[in-house]
Amino acid sequence: CVYYFNYLAYSMFAILILGVCCVMIVFNDTDLKKRNLCSPIKLRSMHFQLILGNLSFALLTWIVLIITSFIMYGSYMISTNGLLILLNSFIFTLACLSISYLLGNILKSRGAISAAANVVALGSCFISGVFVPQVLLGKSVLTIASFTPTYWYVKANNDIGNIVNFKLENLIPIFSSMLIVLGFAATVLTVTIVVAKQKRMSS
Repeated sequence: CVYYFNYLAYSMFAILILGVCCVMIVFNDTDLKKRNLCSPIKLRSMHFQLILGNLSFALLTWIVLIITSFIMYGSYMISTNGLLILLNSFIFTLACLSISYLLGNILKSRGAISAAANVVALGSCFISGVFVPQVLLGKSVLTIASFTPTYWYVKANNDIGNIVNFKLENLIPIFSSMLIVLGFAATVLTVTIVVAKQKRMSS
């Protein structure tokens, strides 16, 4: 189960980057943006609806991947370990969505989307322990990987897979990793809002 959810990091990252960025490039098209600005809908409402749309896409992607895990692992997914892994994957989905939304506001061509998906999704997964276990990676690689949400997501998954006693001291490292991933999501979303405002002012 842990291996499935570790590999889920790449699938989730790649799907959200490709999906969200394709939508954002369409909405950031100069002509379409000018037509939208002429509409009676307020700009804040328009951005809010766009965020909700991307969030719905992310939730749908998460649900599909989670349904697969229930088919493969059955009752394990409703155990304490399984529920913790589900919570961890949901928080990671929010981080992936924030990063995808940021890339969608920066990238300007469809060719750049594929490159971003390979560099961000594949690159972060290689150094964070998705394809190669973290115990086999060098200290310097893990230090670099710790600046990505994927590292903390995989670390939490590994800790959840190894836990048998659910005392508070055993749960603290797991929830700490989840909070760090949530912090990534909030920070990147804040940066995205700033970038979107600057682009709006310069246009």
